Amino acid sequence: MSKIVETGVQGLNELMSGGFPEGRVVLVVGGPGTGKTIFAAQFLSKGISDYNQNGIFISLDESKDHFYSEMQNFGWDFKKAEEEEKFAFIDATRMSRSALTKGKLYGETSSLRGKQLPIDKLIEELEARIHQIDAKRVALDTLATLFQRFPDPIERRTAVVDLFESLSELGITTIITTELGRLSLDRNVSVEEYLAHGVIMMQTLFSHGVTSRTLQVEKMRGVKINPNLVPYTIDRNGVEVFPDITLFEKR
Repeated sequence: MSKIVETGVQGLNELMSGGFPEGRVVLVVGGPGTGKTIFAAQFLSKGISDYNQNGIFISLDESKDHFYSEMQNFGWDFKKAEEEEKFAFIDATRMSRSALTKGKLYGETSSLRGKQLPIDKLIEELEARIHQIDAKRVALDTLATLFQRFPDPIERRTAVVDLFESLSELGITTIITTELGRLSLDRNVSVEEYLAHGVIMMQTLFSHGVTSRTLQVEKMRGVKINPNLVPYTIDRNGVEVFPDITLFEKR
């Protein structure tokens, strides 16, 4: 059995034999407003404060200042952690702008890795930061932004496979967030769900005028899981899962 990494999300560990398998890539899927970024930041913050595991946040969507400001609302001081060399922020939006500018200047339009987001450069910077602060946890937010930069389905699939394989090879426990494309019983499973070692679904359900936040561990290789749909909340302390309250029993 793999070594277990505690998630830092209250109640979540009980759904999967104590936590995430160490060194695996876990996909967190959810619609807008379900708390995916908060979940990822909580995983890193609690890793630093509670488990002595330094972390790295890779942003494909927002700036460092905005991220730091938002997470202060939950009492997570990532700026202080960065100053103490326990945390690093990688702004992949900056890397993408640089790649696009270079492409326009030199006419580089055929190379996948040198176009919208240079995956190789991103992984190289990540590896350097991992060694620099001895990081054990990584969070990447969000794949939805990556998809927007690769409108061609074949190029998008290649970029996703490349990214997941590279992250898996690093052997660092990693969370990747992405948007839920369509919520239905017959929805198509995305390629990234197949590539990930684990998948956690965060949803907002509406029933009889009542809104409920629900979470489900769809899969987690290497550990026994409870796949039931359970409620969760988001408050000033972050995400809290209630593993003993089952909304729908699995048949």
